[in-house]
Amino acid sequence: MRHVRALMLGVALIALVISCAGYVFLGEVRARAADAGDPVEFIVEPGESTGSIATRLRSEGLIRQPALFTLLARSQNLDDKLQAGRYVLSPTMSMSEIMIALQSSRVEDVRVTLREGLRLEEIGAAIEAAGLVSADDFVAAARDGDTYRDAYFLLSSLPAGATLEGYLFPDTYRFAPNASADTIVRTMLDRFAEQYAEIERDVRVPDVSVHQIVTMASIVQREAAIEAEMPLISAVFWNRLRPENAPNFQGGQLGADPTVQYALGYDANEGTWWQKELTFDELAIDSPYNTRRYPGLPPGPIATPGLDALRAAAQPDESAPYLFFVASCARDGTHNFASSLEEFQRYEQEWLACQ
Repeated sequence: MRHVRALMLGVALIALVISCAGYVFLGEVRARAADAGDPVEFIVEPGESTGSIATRLRSEGLIRQPALFTLLARSQNLDDKLQAGRYVLSPTMSMSEIMIALQSSRVEDVRVTLREGLRLEEIGAAIEAAGLVSADDFVAAARDGDTYRDAYFLLSSLPAGATLEGYLFPDTYRFAPNASADTIVRTMLDRFAEQYAEIERDVRVPDVSVHQIVTMASIVQREAAIEAEMPLISAVFWNRLRPENAPNFQGGQLGADPTVQYALGYDANEGTWWQKELTFDELAIDSPYNTRRYPGLPPGPIATPGLDALRAAAQPDESAPYLFFVASCARDGTHNFASSLEEFQRYEQEWLACQ
């Protein structure tokens, strides 16, 4: 009889322990990590394990017990149902609510493609059109180059007070719908740093800074119609800056129309930042960006260059003796390149004759 009573008491104690454990378990599942707090952007990487997700949820202050989260997910066969993607979670959500959210409440990224050769205002317009921050907010952030200089080594040669024109790499990006202008700018700077790393060890132009390379690349980007000619066009401009050629180019003028277009800004009549036809008066505009008036490179980039233009600026065709180029009558974006003024004038007459 005593054995029976002891057995029943043992069973009762076990049941009590199980009941208490279940109560604690259920309470923890329903509990919130905090009673208040700002939403947190949380990204689940493709193929990430439940344990890793749980650990990061804890580090973000979204759950209290990562082991319990992992146990719960596995007990419900959810290991392969927590979807990769971007989520907006809150510390006021319970563990079970977070687990449900990670199965079905992904925040779809906003996709935006930014092509080569755009200036800051055009990038801002594309970002606003995609439904992200306003063009004004983006441009305001991108014009404040000083804010980002210390965080990016490649901006060390950026002049004080300069904008990030030319340094925001053109590419296809995916941003969270609530991404700030600062986040967008830093993402594009990260991409620039990543791409520039491909060429920085093989810069063939002596005694130039990153800022000068990016400036030249932006001009090449706007001048070249086909990638194959970029190293030749780059060589033409670098050749014009050589001391021995300075007498033929007003002391080293580049004579690049895109820099004049940049100086002129937006043309309301044509509805573009890049006028195709420039008048004599416009070509004489008094601006440090007017390379038909002032020698040397302009103060900074005029647009955002792609990797091919950056590579061409850093690695011009060293075998090219050219000082001039003129659009060819083939009308396929190619140019005729000339080493002498006489040759240039002949190509120019050919171009005018085929108009």
